[in-house]
Amino acid sequence: MTTPSAGTARSWLDIVKLLGTRGSFLRLLAVSALIVLVFGALNPSVYLSGSNLQYIALATPELAILSLAIAIAMLTAGIDLSVVGIANLSAIVAAQVLVASDGSPTWLLLGCAAGLATALACGLVNGVLVAQFNVPPILATLGTSQLFLGLALVISGGTVIKGLPSSFTDLALVTVAGIPLIFLIMLLLAGAVAVLVSRTALGFRMRMVGANPVAADYSGIRRRRVLVQAYVISGALAGVAGLIISARASGANSQYGLSYILLAIVVAVLAGVNPEGGYITVFGVVIAALAMQFLATGLLSQGVSSHLVNVAQGMLLIMMMLLSTRIVPWWSDRRNKWRRQAPVPKDRAEVAA
Repeated sequence: MTTPSAGTARSWLDIVKLLGTRGSFLRLLAVSALIVLVFGALNPSVYLSGSNLQYIALATPELAILSLAIAIAMLTAGIDLSVVGIANLSAIVAAQVLVASDGSPTWLLLGCAAGLATALACGLVNGVLVAQFNVPPILATLGTSQLFLGLALVISGGTVIKGLPSSFTDLALVTVAGIPLIFLIMLLLAGAVAVLVSRTALGFRMRMVGANPVAADYSGIRRRRVLVQAYVISGALAGVAGLIISARASGANSQYGLSYILLAIVVAVLAGVNPEGGYITVFGVVIAALAMQFLATGLLSQGVSSHLVNVAQGMLLIMMMLLSTRIVPWWSDRRNKWRRQAPVPKDRAEVAA
């Protein structure tokens, strides 16, 4: 019978697994807080204003969800470079349905369902290429990225699809207790992904496949099926991001969000997701996306060029990598050395004797 203390310990262990090991989540949280404090002190009337905070909450979800899509692929020791292509193609398919509709809730659901079905199909294509045909993930998804973007270009005719019903575009404007609805959707998706990777059999299999595919094969895990499922989930997340982008932009275009792919990879790595597979920190991805947005918004509020914003985001990634791989291990070794060299108190030595 499980005692309350054992159950509590297990719950805290699950939380630690979700947030990330070796203090990665706490370091991200500290860096994010530092960014807010610095820019808040420099320009409090602008940076800490309600409108700016709401803008950050509006701009973060699409990046965070795309980063989660890439993180799922990374969990299986792969990568999905086609997430932006999937997002744009899904948004364009949904837009085609919505533009031809009367804007009723039924048509709204049908349009979103068409977009998500497209995303699932794209994820299935990626999964089959990686799992069944053994194409390296980076090459498979690089190729399908061009395929999906090309299809999006053909379907849209190279133009922005406008005239989306207000019932769809207003989703980006709806707030709940002052919090944008799309931000809450992002949190719900992050929670669902966290439960998936930490509490379900599929999540365990994905971690096993990423950490040690040979051991996964010997343990009876159907690795190919797991890979296909992972890329389908990644595609679904990308599809949701595409719908959010089109709702915010009040249109769909094959060229939207092209700069997000590298930034989403940066966010996933910054969060501590292991590119070699087997480890993911879901809420770390959300915090990393927020940190990037805090930094970008703060620099832009100071009149800094958008090009320098990219430089600063790259420097933040390098700093966090050095902190995790060099500074923290060095400090831990020094602290352990000091503890070993510390003299033993006399009363403790007498007890030991």
